[in-house]
Amino acid sequence: MLARTIVLLSAIGAAALVLIGCASAPSMALERARAAVAAAHADPSVARHAPAELLRATEALAHADSVWRKTHDEAQTNHLAYMAALQAEAAARMARSRLVAAGGRPADSEGVNRISLRAGAQAPAAGR
Repeated sequence: MLARTIVLLSAIGAAALVLIGCASAPSMALERARAAVAAAHADPSVARHAPAELLRATEALAHADSVWRKTHDEAQTNHLAYMAALQAEAAARMARSRLVAAGGRPADSEGVNRISLRAGAQAPAAGR
């Protein structure tokens, strides 16, 4: 009887841990947005030539994070994360445009493409 109770309690405890783990896992769209904003931050030309756009992307990501932490509303979080990723892409493109307009040459035009691919990959997820 005691062994059966211990096994039952262990199973309930394990199930509770799994549910807690699932409930707190961030959405994939949020992870993609974090990566897109981090990539924009890692590009020095973005910080130099598009600081306002980079700030908007960072704030949008913080808002998506906040909504996820407070409500775990996946649809709203996905939408906000998608917008943050788009803003990170816009910051990278604006930086590149301003750099070219100033007569410079972008150090890594692939960075913009990587951000675009990440943002595009999450577009279907935002519509769910």
